Amino acid sequence: MNTQINSWARFRKAATLQIDLPTLVPLTVVTCAAPVTLTVWERYGTVAVYFVLVGWCGVLFGSAAWLNYALFRRSSTFRPFLVAIVGILSIWFWQEHAFAIFIPPGLTYGYFLRPDRAMARFWVLNCPLWLGLTCLAICCIYALVAGWRAGARFSLACMIPWWLAASLIFALPSMYLDAQGNASVFI
Repeated sequence: MNTQINSWARFRKAATLQIDLPTLVPLTVVTCAAPVTLTVWERYGTVAVYFVLVGWCGVLFGSAAWLNYALFRRSSTFRPFLVAIVGILSIWFWQEHAFAIFIPPGLTYGYFLRPDRAMARFWVLNCPLWLGLTCLAICCIYALVAGWRAGARFSLACMIPWWLAASLIFALPSMYLDAQGNASVFI
């Protein structure tokens, strides 16, 4: 009888660690993403930041695969995470392309505040940001519903940090552009 209790306790501890560790990775990303990305931006410039942002997406992709394996072990519950990462990268590409089209070299403070630059603000900042956040929200709801149908109940709370981290990583370029173009950073 005592052996059965000890093996059950070991099983519960292993199962808890299998879920806790992939949940802590997005929390670490939330904590480190903004300071690390901004530090790299200041020291090495915009080109290095592209690699850092794609690296954050890679970390989120790996943690989503790990979390999906720990909770569900199904490919159907992994699809919303994959669509979210592809959506983030696609919207960043679109934002970069719109930036090259609508903004002349040398973004200045207060650029988006002038009325004649409202179209640039819409296509470079507003539309990509809200479209991306809407895409992430839809994917999050779909992931929660798919997880619920797969049998997870309270374990769904382990996915919330991942979606918060994905939203933060997605919004980092928009926050920088907004700070530059709207002069919301005061020196």
